[in-house]
Amino acid sequence: MIGTLNIQDKRVTIIGAGISGLLIGYALKKKGYQVTIHEKSNRCGGLIETKHTPHGLVETAAHSILVNETVQNFLNELNVELLPVNPKSKARYIYRNGKMRRMPLSFLEILSTIVHLFRKPKLTKKLENLTLEEWGNAYLGTAATQYLLAPFTAGIFACLPSELNTKLSFPKLLPTKTNQSLFQHLRSLRKKPKTKRAQMMVFKNGTEDLILKLESQLKDQIKLNSNIMDLNSIEGNLVLSTPTHDVDYSPLVTATVFISKHAFKNKAPHGVGVLIPRGENLRMLGCLFNSSAFSGRTLREDEVSLTVMYGGTSDPSAVTLTEDELKLIIKAETTQLLGVNAEPAHIEITKWQRAIPIYSLKLTQYLEEISEKFSFKPGKVVFTNYSGQVSIRGMIETVQSL
Repeated sequence: MIGTLNIQDKRVTIIGAGISGLLIGYALKKKGYQVTIHEKSNRCGGLIETKHTPHGLVETAAHSILVNETVQNFLNELNVELLPVNPKSKARYIYRNGKMRRMPLSFLEILSTIVHLFRKPKLTKKLENLTLEEWGNAYLGTAATQYLLAPFTAGIFACLPSELNTKLSFPKLLPTKTNQSLFQHLRSLRKKPKTKRAQMMVFKNGTEDLILKLESQLKDQIKLNSNIMDLNSIEGNLVLSTPTHDVDYSPLVTATVFISKHAFKNKAPHGVGVLIPRGENLRMLGCLFNSSAFSGRTLREDEVSLTVMYGGTSDPSAVTLTEDELKLIIKAETTQLLGVNAEPAHIEITKWQRAIPIYSLKLTQYLEEISEKFSFKPGKVVFTNYSGQVSIRGMIETVQSL
């Protein structure tokens, strides 16, 4: 969040009824603020939508959430039900050299990573200016950066590690001193009070359930089809919760694929999913094994639900492909990856030209500019997925601390 509220004035106008606008609106209403939310479209939720198809649930954006005590308490308050990962399907994979592997590094690459972990790196930049790729190469080595860090980055931001600023995207990874090894840094973090590790979960009735529950709490405060053109005319506190063309976003294609359990050469995939590093002869960024990891994702017992992702900054042209072109690619690559030997029962495709903000050094500079020119005094706030927290979990934690 950028800026602070003027606590002397209980009037708050929020621009945007996406997940960030709804979350902060709900939190401020609970604290006694007079909240009004303006949304220029005819629905709340922004990118988040859950489609209930004859085959099962389809998520257009966020599929899961990392749940800690703060998040759990917040969702319990809203009566939003969650489902944990199937205890027998927790495996996560990286695709390398034609196979899904739980550990994609060779023995020598693991040894090299361990050496890097204990070594004090020689840096040519200030810590706060390091890209995630530069951080990875310095503290983990090139192999771990390419086959562990890069696919993980693509799974969250749909971009390359070279495009992310480490301090902004993963601040906990950054040591406090340049002469500190990663091992020393991680050991210093362990000295802090321990908290229960966050667990990956999904919304039982789809991610849109959170939107609907927030909307029901704010129904008298939300004005749909309301496009505010003059921000200077707004009295009281102002919160901006909308995208901006001043920020770069990753393009993304997600497709939920329903396939018969008998369509696999060997057997249906088991686990949470697989991420695909670039250069592995697959256009796909990753594949989530929805029905293996979570219950209630399909309506038919003989079908499997998968979600495949394409695009990102490494393949921006993917969002320009037609649905027919994408379906051909999906069929070919699910065959290569998972041994699918029959036509999918259904493919539901969603394309976003501007899906996820890129947490780059450019964004850091833009946020500093906002702080200096827009939010320099209490009463003007920016709270959205580019203002410091890209995840739903992070946004919930932020509003809970208001």
